[in-house]
Amino acid sequence: MDEIITRAMRALASHPRLQMLSLLTQGEQTPTQLGKALRLSLCAVSRHLRVLVTANLITRRKSGGWCHYRAESPYHAPTFSGTLAAWLYDLLKPQPTRPANHPGVAQVRDDAAEQEAALHRALFEAATAFSDLRRLQLLRYLGLQQSATAQDLEKALSLSPQALSRHMRKLARRGYVQTQPAGRAVIYHLRQDAKTPIHRRLFEIVRAAWEQRSRTLSSPG
Repeated sequence: MDEIITRAMRALASHPRLQMLSLLTQGEQTPTQLGKALRLSLCAVSRHLRVLVTANLITRRKSGGWCHYRAESPYHAPTFSGTLAAWLYDLLKPQPTRPANHPGVAQVRDDAAEQEAALHRALFEAATAFSDLRRLQLLRYLGLQQSATAQDLEKALSLSPQALSRHMRKLARRGYVQTQPAGRAVIYHLRQDAKTPIHRRLFEIVRAAWEQRSRTLSSPG
């Protein structure tokens, strides 16, 4: 499951791919149309589309000699990919009457281009918290244990102090982890307040996938 999560989050951690996803919410697009809109070469467009298809965030259909791409996962809720894609496209879909505080980026201007750019920045930052298997392991461990010292985490996850510090700095900057000094030790725990609703919702989707996987593995038969 963690490999599926990191693949999807790495797909989102790209501004060109986020721009493509926003365009696809407006209707099916061919690679040529996407390249023209984003001023990208056909080779670059094809490379980005392959990443999104592999992450199960878009679907592809062939018609004659053309490929058409759609903002739709081949899977549906409650699967991880289906849930993520449904939320993502609802978020990115153009909404002329959308209030400025909708989708969690504080004080977004009414200007559509600035609103989209702010959405992409928040999505990019939040996704990078989950784009590494080690960071997923750290978040899951803290979710189960509530809190842990640096030494606990290093031992449980076979991490060097340098690697732990590097990952925790990234998670702290994204608002997921808080550090608490305790004498000579350092205690980590999950933050209760999310940086934005986008950050919170991505973590909710990840945790739901973990819980569903756990139920599947523990169910008899």
